[in-house]
Amino acid sequence: MNFLEELPEQIFLDILLRVPYKSQSNIKQLLKAAKEKMECPDFYQDRIKFGLAKKYICLLLSDRTSSQYNARISIYDPVDQSCKLLSRIPANANTTVYKIMNVNHKIVVLAFERLAFGRFYATPIFLIYDLLSSTWKYGAKFPSFRPNIKGFSCCASPDGTIYIAGARDREAAVYKVDEDKWELLPEMHQEMGSCRGVFIEGMFYVIGFGNNGCQRFDPSTRVWTTIINMSMPHSCSIVLYAFGQLIAYGGGGIKQYDWQGNVWRELDTKKPFHATVWCDRIFFCTSICTPGHLQFYVYKPGAASSERLISFDDEEMRFESIDTI
Repeated sequence: MNFLEELPEQIFLDILLRVPYKSQSNIKQLLKAAKEKMECPDFYQDRIKFGLAKKYICLLLSDRTSSQYNARISIYDPVDQSCKLLSRIPANANTTVYKIMNVNHKIVVLAFERLAFGRFYATPIFLIYDLLSSTWKYGAKFPSFRPNIKGFSCCASPDGTIYIAGARDREAAVYKVDEDKWELLPEMHQEMGSCRGVFIEGMFYVIGFGNNGCQRFDPSTRVWTTIINMSMPHSCSIVLYAFGQLIAYGGGGIKQYDWQGNVWRELDTKKPFHATVWCDRIFFCTSICTPGHLQFYVYKPGAASSERLISFDDEEMRFESIDTI
């Protein structure tokens, strides 16, 4: 394959840009020049720019049957229904993986190191997998405050930053992934208790349950605004923004927020526990509590109901989180 390296540089790059993600590791092992170009951040951005980056689903799985804690990420292709396991997440027995997020060419895993003095209060850590170099690293140390594992909000913004807020005091912070740096934000107007976070048109929403309302942060002005009448729907635990709509899901089914009527309307009776946007659909899973059997569905906005896509059976692995790359 050395003849490829003798091609004009732009032609060589055009060929590399068209190599599917699942085959890139093989090419990098064979060609040193290909490895150098593929591990450059501009390579990933060019694939997106020219529409060559295929959309995959990241599945965060954990093995809770063995004596040693084992968490893995699987890259799933909904088109040909194939999976590729990445290297094991470098987490110890006292670590609980919580959420997975895609930021540029990196997969960011939010995890918690459990502390002796509290079951639900722990130190958050970020474990970062670079898709270009296929390597793991720890993110910068978390700021001083410790959110409640069961109730805080965390989400990635389109500009490559991760926001965390709620569940304890009025504190909030932002993590800049590319710079590996934390920054504390101005305090929210009130304590939110249990809440969920989502980015909507450039602003970070922290949506509470019950009468807690919603806090909206504008990164351009660094100002919080209180939205009194907006709250999470009953029996829904997660929220996402897709196709211009705010969507919540969980034990209460899939619901869409009506901004004018300030009410949640039912889209589907399925009860997903994790979901992400994939192409023009919402990809979700309906079971995380029972290891060994998962049901994956896709829902297309405007459709009468969701479509079953695949069943995933593994008696040792438990599904923890999901995102799209």
